[in-house]
Amino acid sequence: MRKIVAGLFMSLDGVVEGPEKWGMPYNTGEAAEAVTRLFDDANTALLGCGTYEMWSQFFPHVTSEQVPTADWLNAAPKYVVTSTPTDVGQWQGSRLITGDDIAGQIQALKQQPGGNINVGGSITLVQWLMGNGLLDDLYLQIAPVIAGTGRTLADGEQIPMNLVGTRSFTNGVIEAHYTPLPR
Repeated sequence: MRKIVAGLFMSLDGVVEGPEKWGMPYNTGEAAEAVTRLFDDANTALLGCGTYEMWSQFFPHVTSEQVPTADWLNAAPKYVVTSTPTDVGQWQGSRLITGDDIAGQIQALKQQPGGNINVGGSITLVQWLMGNGLLDDLYLQIAPVIAGTGRTLADGEQIPMNLVGTRSFTNGVIEAHYTPLPR
């Protein structure tokens, strides 16, 4: 079975929203390489509607020389999870997951042959995947900065996690790899 693997940037005060505002100075060197490695075992992207809308305006116009993951994202099949159907025709290879049985559709996607299913950004989607027992791996890149304001990964539900491993990078970023514990 394929795994759903999410990667998020996080500040020291737990903010995962808007890393382009506070985290990009730390997305360099080893930390940037670690983000890129999350795509090595994946061949499918799973995105929330907001992330899709933002990324579909940016990634089709850049290459991997500019952003290391751009060619992968532009070529990969992209599944957009939304409760409000939206037009996903502007970014090649994009499809909707919507309707009454989103969890069942994602479970069916996990059953298909292929590599991992990568989730980048998409805070609400990551929260929903964790709450529905569909997320297999969570990688947090914790930047040495206090963001001050913004959404955190918490959504009111307690979800126990197992720490698989950590790595620290010379730029002060700590990567923490978690898997959800059975509930």
